[in-house]
Amino acid sequence: MKPVPSSAQTLARIERGLRMVTVPMPHLAGLAAAVRCSIDDRVPTMGVFASGRMVANRQFVAKLKENELIFVLAHELLHLALRTHDRAKGSGRLEFNYAHDYIINDILRAELGFSHVPAGGLDMPGAKEKSAEQIVLEMRKNGEQMQSKTQVWDGQAISARGALNKSGQGGSQSAEDAGDVMDEAKERELFPECQNGQAEQAKQMRAAAARALALGKAMGAMKGRGVEAGEVTQTVMALRGMYKTPWEAAMQKWIESVAPGERTYIRPSRRELTSSDIVLAGRKRESWMLNVVLDTSGSMTDEISPALGAIADFCEQLSIDEIRLVQCDAAVTGDEMLSPEALADYQISGFGGSDLTPAMRGLADDARVTAALVITDGDIAFPPEEMPYDVLWVITPGAYASFNPPYGHVIRMQGGRA
Repeated sequence: MKPVPSSAQTLARIERGLRMVTVPMPHLAGLAAAVRCSIDDRVPTMGVFASGRMVANRQFVAKLKENELIFVLAHELLHLALRTHDRAKGSGRLEFNYAHDYIINDILRAELGFSHVPAGGLDMPGAKEKSAEQIVLEMRKNGEQMQSKTQVWDGQAISARGALNKSGQGGSQSAEDAGDVMDEAKERELFPECQNGQAEQAKQMRAAAARALALGKAMGAMKGRGVEAGEVTQTVMALRGMYKTPWEAAMQKWIESVAPGERTYIRPSRRELTSSDIVLAGRKRESWMLNVVLDTSGSMTDEISPALGAIADFCEQLSIDEIRLVQCDAAVTGDEMLSPEALADYQISGFGGSDLTPAMRGLADDARVTAALVITDGDIAFPPEEMPYDVLWVITPGAYASFNPPYGHVIRMQGGRA
């Protein structure tokens, strides 16, 4: 029997594998450099903590070919990038772990050129086109029919319901043994000497994950949602006049329907037809501002500048002097009153998760709000209940075609210069 490599040999192989991950997936380079690897045979296969500590069993690593090891390491990095630890908190932690495993493995199968998922990993063709929440619902509804494994690596074939029951109430297997998304308590148990730095390390990893997710989205290499607020800040310049008319007309019609006051030539519109003597009617009103919720999640990195330009264009066209701009990734990162001109050079905060619930519910608590425009790529969480104000969802180009909220009106931006 071939001897099991030493911890030092296994660690060196993993570190080399992490460097190799960044060749086909350069957006993971920051995370690959930030993780800390520990060899620990108390872990059945391999797993990762929110702090960025990756743990591996020597025998498990020894069984993997080089390309299989790269696959598994990329898988663990994607758990960090997609914030699985934060989204999996609660009673359904293991089932969310499994759901993200299906998605991640489906992504990697295409990215790394595998015909199958190595290391006995979970496999669901087409999972990358679904959200984790959809897969969790499928597991709960059709768990007896869905194929799964007793654990995410080196697992035995079993139904999804059977896998979850085995690690649930009365089961002989713990969630840590079945899953590879390991919680803070397990890390403190295995590494008690490092518990004081857990929170700060997890914070640093969230920032690295936000950057990886944003870069991966820009490269078209990743799909996934987050839930934690980002900590990246950047100043963006609004790109003006970037979009064409079909959605523009729909937005104007909506704003006209929700804005108080009547049209009057006493106050002409500040946006007149180019090269024309025609004067557009302005709006006569007491005071009205446009409430805008801006999705500042990591996936919106390339969309925010043209979105801000669109806001400014329409406010000028309809003679709206004031904008309330609420920035939100997974928490409200900005809420202020602005003029359209102020958007020309404006600081955006966030680039983290993708949950607009705090912003939209915050506006619901303000009795003055009668309408709000939400600009997003659609890869978000939002309040399931209908808001007490009119909502117009403005979906950026290249977003998910399946976005279909149960309330409000949806229009889609189209790229191109006017």
